[in-house]
Formats: sequence, C-alpha cells, structure tokens
Amino acid sequence: MFAQLANWLRDGPVVVCSVGQTQGATPRKSGSRMLVSSASTSGSIGGGLAEARVLARARSMLDEDGERAILDIDLAGQEQSAGICGGRMRIALRRLAGEAERLRVVEIASALQSGHRVPLPGEWLGGDIEAQVAVPDVRLIVAGAGHCGAALCELAAHLDFETCVFDSRSELLRGEAFARVAQRSDQLDAVSAWLQTGRSVQAVLLNRNFEQDIALLRVLCVRPPCFLGMLGSPRRIAEVRRALPEFQVQLQDLVAPIGLAIGAQTPHEIAVSILAQLIEQRRGC
Repeated sequence: MFAQLANWLRDGPVVVCSVGQTQGATPRKSGSRMLVSSASTSGSIGGGLAEARVLARARSMLDEDGERAILDIDLAGQEQSAGICGGRMRIALRRLAGEAERLRVVEIASALQSGHRVPLPGEWLGGDIEAQVAVPDVRLIVAGAGHCGAALCELAAHLDFETCVFDSRSELLRGEAFARVAQRSDQLDAVSAWLQTGRSVQAVLLNRNFEQDIALLRVLCVRPPCFLGMLGSPRRIAEVRRALPEFQVQLQDLVAPIGLAIGAQTPHEIAVSILAQLIEQRRGC
C-alpha cells in the first residue's frame, strides 16, 4: 500500500484513512487503511455506510485542502449510527501532497520492502489516535510449482503476501501463475537466502516427491519459519519425519497435512484451505 501511495502522490494529493482505536464489534481493527485520490480508492476501512462517510470526508479534504481530520464512527444501531455491529471506530484522515511527503512515503515503502517495521506517529496518521507500526508483508515460501503450487500463488497474489517460489523444474516457474511472485528459483540456495529476512516467514511444501521434501526441510529446519506446513498423505508425512532424525525438535511444529479440513480436492480448493490456515496463523486467531 505504501508503494502504491508513493506512486499516486506523483499525480496529486492522496488522503490516507487509518483505523485507530476501536471498541466492541467493528468490521476492521486498528492499522487497517484506505487510500483515496481524486480518481481512485485502494484498501478498505470496513465497507458499508461507515466507509461511505469516511470516503465523503476524504473527498472533501482533497477539494478543500484540509490536512487532518478525525471521524468517530458509531455502529451502535441508533438513528444516526453507521451500522448495527455494536462497536465504535475512530478513523484518522491525513491529506498528503507534494514531493517532500512523497519522499517520506518512499522511505517507508523502502524500509518495509527491506523487511523492517516502521513506526507511524499518530500525528502523522492524522491526529488523535495511537501511534501504529507498519509491518512488512509476510514472506510466503512455496516449494513446488505444480498444479497446487500454481493455484496457491494465483490466490496469494490477492492476500498481501510476498511470495517466493522454488522448484527444481525451472520450466514450470515461467508459467503465468507465477507472474506476480516476488522471487522464483530452481536453486536450494535461494530458499536459504529467503529465510534471511526481518519479515515473518511462512513456508508451504507442495513438492512432487518425497526426496524433494527431505531436501527442502534440511534447509528450512536450519532457520525455521514461523509456520511450516506440508501437503501429503499420513504415510508420506511419517516417512519424511523418519528420514530427518536430526531435526525432530524443529519438526514438532510441522503442520501436516496442511490446510483446513474443508474436504478440498481440486488444486484451487486445496489452495483455499491452505491460505485460510496461513491467514489464521498470521492473524493470531
């Protein structure tokens, strides 16, 4: 989002709408953001009437040159409420414009791209809200570029992952499904390098054979990601564990078979079940 914001600021002012404090049931929580320019919007602070009110205020700021605003959104279901969820949201709006502001956003985007967290003071966000921290996207390492790997990468492109794909079959990595991944490689050394980051890392093994599982796990267990999952039958999973006696401690947290139990069968159904589990883990549900 910050990279997109930097690009939009080349064309004119942009209002950044940030969810601050929330109470009770609300559609989005602190740290959710939406960008509003004269021509476009990106992101969401919750949809419905609440977002419509925020969008209207942001548009007025673009027209009137207002720099900061705070909106308190009541969702208690009363006559003037924006919904019946029952909670409350405070939204900070900050109008950004000019080269100095754009360069500051470029710095933020660059730091996030490098895997660093970036403090965002409440005043910079728009006023009377708590300071926040912008967190870089989770790095998702996908091992296996077959049908399931391709489906997983297609869907992950919409879910704020920085996706890296490994497969020893380099010809598969040129497929359209991998056009939006950040990095792809047919070399195991690349997987080791992908683990060297300040980002949170999740890794999914969707390999075609037992031997590739073993090779990847020998690399991944040296610096275990925060989530490690593998697709496979109970017998295959048991054989993989037995083949790696030196990594039994690290493999205690291996999620296998990966994916929520929704009866998935097709590659895209399997991808949905896996991504749901990854989102659950990264949200701390």
